[in-house]
Amino acid sequence: MAIGVSKSTLKVLTDLTGEIVFERALNITLKDSIEHRLEKIKKNLNTYQKNYGMKFDDFKMLWSSGKIKNQSSYEVEKDFLEWEGLVMRKDKLEGISKWFI
Repeated sequence: MAIGVSKSTLKVLTDLTGEIVFERALNITLKDSIEHRLEKIKKNLNTYQKNYGMKFDDFKMLWSSGKIKNQSSYEVEKDFLEWEGLVMRKDKLEGISKWFI
């Protein structure tokens, strides 16, 4: 399947990657983007782990059994949902990143 790509887009991809072949330049850019996003997500995950002194799986288990202090507070519920979302996004991106090895 042929894909139309503007000259300016190809130039940007070439400048970013050093590749003149569109598919290779796009793959390099996607791989770099995924790696960058994973780094940011892992940094955010570490913040939650430090704040609560545990990994998300342990937090979730305690959450399910009602053993988290102030569990029904807005702050803790918000942290739970955001933390869970980060874990899900990390897992998804790690799966996608295997395509670019």
